[in-house]
Amino acid sequence: MTDSGSFLDLSGLSAPVTLREVRRSDRRRRTPYSRRWWVVAAGLAVYLAAQAAFVAAIVPIGVTDPELRGTVTGAVLMVSGVLAAAWALQAWRNASRVVRIERAARANGLEFDPMPTAVPLVGMVAEQAANTLATDVLRSTDPRRPAFTAATIGPGIARAARQGGILVLELDRRTPHIVVVNRRARGRHDLRARFRGDQRLRLEGNFDRTFSLYCPAGYETDALYFFTPDVMARMLDLASDCHAELVDGFLVLTSGRPWSLGTPRGFAALVTLAVDLGGRVRSQTSRYVDDRADAPGEVAAPGRRLRRRVSLGAVLAAAVPAACVVAGGLQIAAGLGLVP
Repeated sequence: MTDSGSFLDLSGLSAPVTLREVRRSDRRRRTPYSRRWWVVAAGLAVYLAAQAAFVAAIVPIGVTDPELRGTVTGAVLMVSGVLAAAWALQAWRNASRVVRIERAARANGLEFDPMPTAVPLVGMVAEQAANTLATDVLRSTDPRRPAFTAATIGPGIARAARQGGILVLELDRRTPHIVVVNRRARGRHDLRARFRGDQRLRLEGNFDRTFSLYCPAGYETDALYFFTPDVMARMLDLASDCHAELVDGFLVLTSGRPWSLGTPRGFAALVTLAVDLGGRVRSQTSRYVDDRADAPGEVAAPGRRLRRRVSLGAVLAAAVPAACVVAGGLQIAAGLGLVP
């Protein structure tokens, strides 16, 4: 595969954005009026007018000196104007960013949707899907490239502080459940603690120093068939901050930070990740057959999911109620004279 930007048209990310393009984009996506740039600007104008009227009415009550009154009034209006201008500028930047990404997406056979929407969530990500929002969704529509969906995801509450990126690519065949944990990736939780250590497949070189690969017992040869030296090399080059998972016929890549679609470098990096690394994994799994399975195209039960470690929380969740039941039973038995 050539350099990430050599097969993409990224000119739309740097060209100026006009008001007409923003309005056209809002109409096409049916953006709620509360989120449209001109509504934000109009709201700020109304706010400034109300602020000026309020200051003109209140300041004379508390400030009797005419010169000081003018100074206070001017200072309040100046600060309000600066804040309003900053808000308006940020609203315009957000609107123009969407237009730029849409232009780059159309030029490269992709679809972009910045609004919260549903994306296929499988594997470890699906376990936390109850409060997950997906925004900045990028989908492949070019039949010459692997079909993929990429998005920024995060919990519905305070998601700005905990957003991350996800890329889901559908494979031609189902594979054993394999998780590649990036030991250097950002995140609050160490995924290695979720899986039993005897399922880790030790590999050689830089890959094993950066990633920990887990596969079900008995599927080590299958994992080596998928993760060939060239696949591992591309993971180190393109997914050095990502976790990877093969599950239920999908390749899922997750990052601890959102994808940077608004810059040529970030846009090209994401598409290259999907086309190059995703294409290689899809090619390696396209003819896979699990000889242990009862039906073609399926995976035998031992290979469908990795075995989990028993967490301390699970032990406490079972032990504490059990201890209470035993203690209560002993108290009742003692009260009835059944035990000394």
